[in-house]
Amino acid sequence: MKFKNVTLLTSDLEETLQFYEETLECPVQVIDQDSFIVQIGETQLHFQKSEEINQPFYHFAIDIPYNHFYDMKQHYQNILFLLMEDGQHTTYFESFVAHSLYFNDPSGNIVELIARVSNMTDDPEFSRISEVGFVCNELDDVYQALINHHLTTHEARSFSPEGLNFMCDSDDECYILLTPENKKWIFSDKASTAFPIAIETQDFKLTYDDKHQWSLVSL
Repeated sequence: MKFKNVTLLTSDLEETLQFYEETLECPVQVIDQDSFIVQIGETQLHFQKSEEINQPFYHFAIDIPYNHFYDMKQHYQNILFLLMEDGQHTTYFESFVAHSLYFNDPSGNIVELIARVSNMTDDPEFSRISEVGFVCNELDDVYQALINHHLTTHEARSFSPEGLNFMCDSDDECYILLTPENKKWIFSDKASTAFPIAIETQDFKLTYDDKHQWSLVSL
């Protein structure tokens, strides 16, 4: 599973566009006055202006090279306000063999830069979006639908309808983070909240709309 396109809403379209284009130096394509696309390595991150929902926010992770983690941390520490947890700006995940740091973009999204040991490159560049939070209170049904599309939990852990579930396949280190509402996001004081989102892979499209309905369609 790889994320081809991730679509999010934003209440701060212009500031967010400027942030990704100028601060993070990502290629940006303006679609119209209400939307733009950021190229995050092999993933397209599509922002659409939110008309009725106030201040939607999401969590997603961007892969960066493991061998450039500390250099990139120093760079972003100089130009961004890095978030902290337990007095630290970074964390290490043993089960993923990865280092991470976090910051908020102007839309309030909790953005993670994660360096996995499998990702070694010559240049300190963004590789792709590798994790996307999918917040929904009907997790059992979404979980079963993803199982039917040959996904499973990370390390075959038991599914928890009250917790955070990393859903993946056996081919790529990409994860849909299934979580219910009102769970605190790591490195943030924000609680998980369900907002409209679309996640497109090479095999399916998973969405949650403004009527609080989810769907999963094969591609």
